[in-house]
This record gives sequence, C-alpha cells and structure tokens, in this order.
Amino acid sequence: MAKRKHSADAIVEPAAVGWPARFEMPYPATAPRLINPDLGLAALVGRAGADATYTMDVTVLDAPDHRLLRSGVVLAHRVVGERGEWYLAAPAWAPLLPAERSVPMGYGDLPDDLARLIRPFRRRAPLGPVAALTCDRREFEFRDADGRRLALLRDDRMTVRRAGVTTARYREVTLAGTDTGPTAEQRTWLVETLNGVGGTRIDEFPPLVQRLGAPATGLTDFPIAEPPGTELPFGPFVARWLAVRLRALVAADLRLSGSADDKTEALLAADVVAEAARLRDEAEALSGVLDTDWISDLDEELDWVIDAGAPAGSGPGSAAGLRTRLRGERYLAVLDRLVSAIRAPKVGHLDRLPAGDVTGTVVDDARAEALAAGDGLTPDSGQDAWDRLADALAAYHRALRLTEIGPDSGFAGERRRLDRARKAFAVVTDRARRADLVRAEAAEATPEDAFELGRRYERQLTELAEDRAEFLRRWGKVAKKS
Repeated sequence: MAKRKHSADAIVEPAAVGWPARFEMPYPATAPRLINPDLGLAALVGRAGADATYTMDVTVLDAPDHRLLRSGVVLAHRVVGERGEWYLAAPAWAPLLPAERSVPMGYGDLPDDLARLIRPFRRRAPLGPVAALTCDRREFEFRDADGRRLALLRDDRMTVRRAGVTTARYREVTLAGTDTGPTAEQRTWLVETLNGVGGTRIDEFPPLVQRLGAPATGLTDFPIAEPPGTELPFGPFVARWLAVRLRALVAADLRLSGSADDKTEALLAADVVAEAARLRDEAEALSGVLDTDWISDLDEELDWVIDAGAPAGSGPGSAAGLRTRLRGERYLAVLDRLVSAIRAPKVGHLDRLPAGDVTGTVVDDARAEALAAGDGLTPDSGQDAWDRLADALAAYHRALRLTEIGPDSGFAGERRRLDRARKAFAVVTDRARRADLVRAEAAEATPEDAFELGRRYERQLTELAEDRAEFLRRWGKVAKKS
C-alpha cells in the first residue's frame, strides 16, 4: 500500500524491458553486498526524508464479509509517526472512484465524501477493522564515483495481523532506474545478486486481497459481465443480465454522487432514472418466468427510485431528491436484493433451459396478447377495449426489450415496427386525454359556454376517430408481419 508517489526527479524508469525490477524476498534475508566499483556501482546511500524511510501502521476497514475488498475498494486509515490519514483506493473503478485518495484524519468518523463514495459497496453492513498492516520502508540510492544517482532500491517489509494474530510477513524489493542509469551490465549484476539471496523476480506484486487471503479473495458483488447471449442456459443468462444492469445503475449513481456541478446534475440524475427504468422494464417483461413476488417487490422499489428523479412536466427531475434517496436504507436494500439475485437468480425449474427458448416464449406470448387485444378493434370501440390494447402494447414492448439484452437475435425489425405503432398509439392516447379535458370543462361551464365546449368536444371525438383509424392501419401492418 503505497504511501505517496516520489517526485519526478527521484525515479525515472529506464527504457529497458522489465524495469523496474520487482522481487519477492525472504522476510529475514540478510541484505547482500550491492556495491561493485568495477561496474560503476561505487556507493549505496540511504535516502532520507518522510517519503523514503518510515514505518507506517495501516488499519484496513471493511464489512465482516469483506465486500469492499472483494469489489476492488480498499478503505483504511494510515498512521506515520503522529500523522494520520484516511485512505481510499479503487483503481478498478476509476474514474468513478479515485484510484487513490488520502484525507487528513480529524477527530470524527469517516469523512462524508468518502462515506458517500463507498456507500453502494458497503450498503447496510457495519464497518470495522479487518486487518492491520505494518510497513517498514527503507530506500537507498546507487551512486557512481562522481556521486551521480544511478538507481533506487526500495525495501518494504510488511507484517499482516488479523484479530491480533500475525498471519503473514512478506518483503517486497523494487529496483528502479534514474535518468543516468543503471546500465544493462549493472542491471544484470543487481538482479543476479538479489536472486542469489533468495529473491524471486516477479512482474507485479500480489494485490492486498491476495496477501490477506479469504474472505477478501472471494467473488465480487459487482462482476464485470458482457451482455448475455441467448445460447446460455436461462439461469446464467439472468445472472449476467442482472450483473450488467447492476453495474450500470451503480456507475450512474457514482457519477451523480461524485458531481459537484449544478449544471450537469440534472442530466446525471436522468441517467440514474434511465438505468433504473430499463432494469424495471426488463424485469417486468420477465415477470412470467421469474419469481412473482421478487419481481413485484423489485418493481415497486425501482418505481420509488425513479419517481424521485423523474421529470415533472417538461422540466428536469429533482437531482437533490434523487441524491437523498440514493443515500437511504431503502435504496441500499435494492442493491442488496440485486447482489443476491446475481448469485442465485429466481428462475426455478427454468434454470437449465436455453435462454433463447425462454425469452422467445415471453415475446411470443406478449405478441399474441397484443394481437388478440387489437383483433376486431374499430375507431368506435369503447374506451375499455382501447385501454386493454394499451396494456397489451406496453407488455409487448417490454418483452421485445428483452431481445436487446444480448446480441441481436433477429427481433430488430419487429422492434422497429412496434415502435412506429406505439408512436401512432401515443397520438390516440393524447387525443383521448384532450377530449376528456374538454368534456370535464363542459360539465362545469355556464350554459353560454357549454354550447361552444360541446362543439369542441365533438371535434375532438372526430379527430380521435381519425387518429384511431390511422393507428389501426399501422397496427394491421404489424399484425400481418407477426
């Protein structure tokens, strides 16, 4: 766990392949003699300064199940001498989270800005110390006979304790070059000398989670997944679909939480709403093949998220209201529900069936329901019949959205035809709404105004019939090709 980067003039990586050179060393190994005047390595001088030589105590904080570490997020507080700081590192999530950030430690709890960033990963779990590390760092410079710096050697001795018991000791040695060296011959000699005292050269040092071991090495709560293909069994298909949607939702959440720009927060809030709505729509489309109670509960909770940030009228949604909900226990429970579902999708006996067969059946059923609702419909049909068609079209649209989850499986043309029909139906719906408003206004009007409003209402009904006829013409084309 690096304390901080050195200044640019301290270390300049040479162009040699495989440098800087990293070595796993036996913890108690005695340092070899690394001076060789015949090769120009005239002196090895200890570096001074707070960045070069120090003992650092680190307390790693996490939930009992190590969910932060498993998801690539390291939270700790570090103490060097009398100076303490909070430390957050999440390079796998950059730039949504900082690759590294340190904040001076005050007298309170975890700073609000760091607590906000880790909230989707921590969720409702308590935080506490899960490991203590001590890093003893020593740095040395190789110099030639003229006192020029040739290379830098960094020697880190690490001790890991868990529950007060030392669980690991390891030693990491790094050789890095400067702008004046080392030469190829010097590099070869240094590598061979370190190998000779038990050093093992490696490409990269193991990450902290590997040093800590289980449960930090467990599976992440937010797996990176490609959109699932329909050739998968339905259980893995659902798990991968949820993983893709959960990461997209959390990414939108982090962008909004990390924004301090009032000009963009409405757009960022809209992104959160869009991701939540997409997840809800696709989940509703699967309502016939996933656990009904699970779908119903998820639908209700996602509606609650969406309502906070949905636009009112033609204006932007409430970013402030959405931020408040994203920080609450209820939203964190939604994330917990999704994390659990990725591990064990609620698919019942359909688990091993091909996903293409299951989703194809969902689309076929929704299409048949929509066609049945539109069968025999005329411009003069009652509003109840048109309302039934509206519900069926919405279900058909949601079912076709399932075909967008993975690689296209031949439904693109059907989606386009339905989109055109739904646009025509939206005109019908808007015209019916206008007619209802005029009728309501006429019911409360004076006798003098009622006559004119009645005429307006009749015109609205005529235009409604025309709009319905246009929709039925478009719908006929959809039905013919389905």
